[in-house]
Amino acid sequence: MARFDKPLDIAHAAVRTGDMPRALAAAETATRANPTSSEAWWLLGTAACALDDMPLAERAFALAAQNAPVGSRVAAQMLALRGKPLISDGRMWEAVESARMAIKAGLSDVSSLVRVSYTLTHAGCPQEALPCIIKATEIAPDHAEAWYSLGSVRRALGDIAGAEYAFNKAIKLSPTPPVPAYFNLAYLRRWKADDNHIAILEGLTCQSSLEACRVAYTLFKEFDDIGDTEAAWDCLQVGAELAGKIEPWTESEEAETVAAWKTYFPLGRLADIDDRRPRSGPKRIFILGLPRSGTTLIERVLAAHSQVQAIGELKTFGIATHKLAGVPGVRRLAPDVIAAAAQLDPLDIAEFYTRESAFLNDGSAYVIDKLPSNHEYAGLIRLAFPDAIIIALDRNPMDALFGAYKVLFTGAYGWSYSQKDLAAHYHQFRDLMRYWKQGLGDGIIDVSLEAVIRDPDTEIRRLLDACGLPFEDACLRPHEAKGAVSTASAVQVRSPINSQGVNAWKRYETYLTPLQTYLQQRGYLDGVVTP
Repeated sequence: MARFDKPLDIAHAAVRTGDMPRALAAAETATRANPTSSEAWWLLGTAACALDDMPLAERAFALAAQNAPVGSRVAAQMLALRGKPLISDGRMWEAVESARMAIKAGLSDVSSLVRVSYTLTHAGCPQEALPCIIKATEIAPDHAEAWYSLGSVRRALGDIAGAEYAFNKAIKLSPTPPVPAYFNLAYLRRWKADDNHIAILEGLTCQSSLEACRVAYTLFKEFDDIGDTEAAWDCLQVGAELAGKIEPWTESEEAETVAAWKTYFPLGRLADIDDRRPRSGPKRIFILGLPRSGTTLIERVLAAHSQVQAIGELKTFGIATHKLAGVPGVRRLAPDVIAAAAQLDPLDIAEFYTRESAFLNDGSAYVIDKLPSNHEYAGLIRLAFPDAIIIALDRNPMDALFGAYKVLFTGAYGWSYSQKDLAAHYHQFRDLMRYWKQGLGDGIIDVSLEAVIRDPDTEIRRLLDACGLPFEDACLRPHEAKGAVSTASAVQVRSPINSQGVNAWKRYETYLTPLQTYLQQRGYLDGVVTP
């Protein structure tokens, strides 16, 4: 017993001091000495999570829950902890089931309620997260993180006033600079010269590059709101430079990916798809395009229809492809993954996707997945779901690219932090989409955001007809559509269709000369851009 107690003590001490490699080693020793110790598995999961070894963390928390007394407080806490590594691994329905089991076990401590709320919200179930996080704020009214989480949930559900109240509570109660709360608060509404947080933000002391990056983007938003474009631009440059270092991207890697799709998925394979094997689940609608190109608006247009459900931006198709391809040690969409995917039975990808996303389906006949970057998989999507509806959004490239440039996409779109990279990605994006359209032809429905804004009645009727859906008047009022929205457009799409975003880039035209030049050099600003 003494030999076992010592590794536990070492692991506890190392966790307290933040020495996670030492904690991991000691916890592994403890689990080998006593594999039924819930405490040892919890310490191992905590260290693994801190070291970003999410598969090990998930296994450790699962074993910690398994070895705790059935229905106990400890078991519930371990199930709550399991959600984060499951989400990181793309196992969304398992994360939701783990959260639901934790709630059923009588979860009552604030930290676990916050974790469960995070899991449910990020898995696309904010309506389930709401009662949990409200309970957390009732148990501990002075818990800043609980109020922050409540703000995130209310924002996703469209309760903008409730989100603002919650974020302000988090700011007031936070013992450290509440950078994430200020960041989210800034995007809830338009600020004014006599009602903003600029002075406070400029006085914050940041603890990391990511915090400094978020502060810079927050300052951009609030300076932009009050019309100080010079100060806003300066802040955006600071934020973009920091973000580019955090999330590096190269055109050469994306060009390799595009070339691999063309090599391993030749046009002949795409043109002669005759796979009549039945697919389980609802009919799929995939909305593709650049981020900030109108994908969320079109999602809300279709979600307003009585036969259609929106289930958010799922990474599930990409996860299915990577997992079934079985190429170890590769996270990005590398040529080796595409080569392996070409050898898969597309039906296996379809069934994996359906199984992993089924928990979100409310029984509707049509279900929308609107992850913009699914454009990379368009050909494989058609092979996996021959009857899928694929919608490709098009928008003036200056508006779309500037729209992406001014948003901090944490963990995604590393190309969006410099004007040169914006243009380079746009070239690769257009090249791949041109290829998919050459192979799939009418199998991709083109939608122009500007056309929808200019004549919504005509364009929405055309879209519904192309999707095989009867016209419903509610589709002309997408701002009234029910359902959560967790993208950067979460607030914007709660307003009626309008032209406020058309030519928005012109306010910064002087500063965007490099982007214009890069696009002109590649032939994308001379007349009409060819999709």
